[in-house]
Amino acid sequence: MTQYKTLAIDLGANSGRVMESYFDGEKISLKEIYRFVNSPIQANNSLYWDILKLFQEIKHGIKIASKEDDSIQSISVDTWGVDYGYLDKYGDIISFPHCYRDKRMYDVEEDFYQTITKKVFFMETGVQPSVINSVIQIYADIKKKPYLKEIVDSVLFMPDLFNFLLTDKKTNEFTIASTSGLLNGETRNWSTRVFEDLDIPEKWFKPITATGTVIGPISKQIATDFQLKEFDVVAGTSHDTASAVLAIPYENKENSIFISCGTWSLVGCETEDTILTEEVFKQGLTNEGCLGKANRLLKNITGLWILQELKRNWSYQKEVISYQKMTELALNTRSDPSIINVNDTIFSSPGNMVKRIQEYCSKTNQAIPENQGELVNTVLNSLALSYRETIESIEKVTNKTMETIHMIGGGTQNHLLCQLTANICNKKVVAGPIEASAAGNILSQLYAKDKIHNQSEFTSIIKNSFDTNMYEPKSSLKYEKMYQNYLDIKTNYK
Repeated sequence: MTQYKTLAIDLGANSGRVMESYFDGEKISLKEIYRFVNSPIQANNSLYWDILKLFQEIKHGIKIASKEDDSIQSISVDTWGVDYGYLDKYGDIISFPHCYRDKRMYDVEEDFYQTITKKVFFMETGVQPSVINSVIQIYADIKKKPYLKEIVDSVLFMPDLFNFLLTDKKTNEFTIASTSGLLNGETRNWSTRVFEDLDIPEKWFKPITATGTVIGPISKQIATDFQLKEFDVVAGTSHDTASAVLAIPYENKENSIFISCGTWSLVGCETEDTILTEEVFKQGLTNEGCLGKANRLLKNITGLWILQELKRNWSYQKEVISYQKMTELALNTRSDPSIINVNDTIFSSPGNMVKRIQEYCSKTNQAIPENQGELVNTVLNSLALSYRETIESIEKVTNKTMETIHMIGGGTQNHLLCQLTANICNKKVVAGPIEASAAGNILSQLYAKDKIHNQSEFTSIIKNSFDTNMYEPKSSLKYEKMYQNYLDIKTNYK
């Protein structure tokens, strides 16, 4: 079979990559051809994404890829969830999209849940109530700027927005829409009740585009500017976690947990249908979409974000330290780690993470981590403890004992975190692929272009294409005591 060339635009909340892939019928090869920084910008007490700068970076990556002799066949964009942009009737972007870490939603949170209670919201949408949900962001925008109802023509989630800039076509792809809190949990179409109760115009949104749909060719303007042969833009698994989960090399899908490990850690399992029960609601779990309208039952956990913030804090002090070095320092720490609740709101926004960790440990009557190794060790152990708590919640609501944890994404390069996860959760960990979101992006394109057709083919291709690392649990009384201490701290410190 002729090598089939595709591009994956993989945008995370910290960086973006343009990945080039070749498919020979049995495996895919991936190569990063361009990487760029993606950081929210603080301006006038708000956090924004620089959408046009990011689009310029995407076009630059396409230009680099087009210099090869072989032609690009298709391209797809995946991004983080919940954020979006507004377009007017002329197709112009009305304002810079806000970052989900912006604080404007806190001003309307109480009013929002008086309008639609948290339980009613979950039972309608299957999405766990959270201040970062698209629906509450849009609600906050309208409350602050009611004139938006007069000038907005379309709301496009981040990957949809880039697809529009690439094709001039407006779409709302399923997996990214499923993160918004605007879909009905059973029908997986827009929830008229949510729109009516919150007075959000449903006309702003396009009919749901099925995952793995060809949107159309790259715009003539871009093709002309870069002297490109025409190729298709695909609405693939546009949510990066949906892409990552598509690239899991399952052995036994029914009894497997996934942890998509990056800035956020997404801990969950795949189910055939949305699970809309009171127990799921109580456990803080949410439902998001997969290719084919299947479901991911999961919890969003603050992930490597805390390490990223520590690294940034130290860089301000002119201490440039790599993640590898941070892990080495943690390994060489002799004392038992103090424990934090990584999901506490004090760790959710940018700031002095060293001070916040130390203050948390002081208030919970623990030893205060002083040096870099102790701080990193605290974060990594606490992450693994939060994974165990979430896994136990999933086992409870699904009535299953999960046997294997599949860790995917960039966080799998942290071998200490992988081993701690195996030890603390007392389960086998299979780590990889590292580039899961890009790999899943490519798989969804091949599906859209009728090159592959089902889950067994996805799994076979991933196993042929990428190596994985195995971590066997080293259980001990130490980890059981640590877990009980973690639960006690969470219960007693509010």
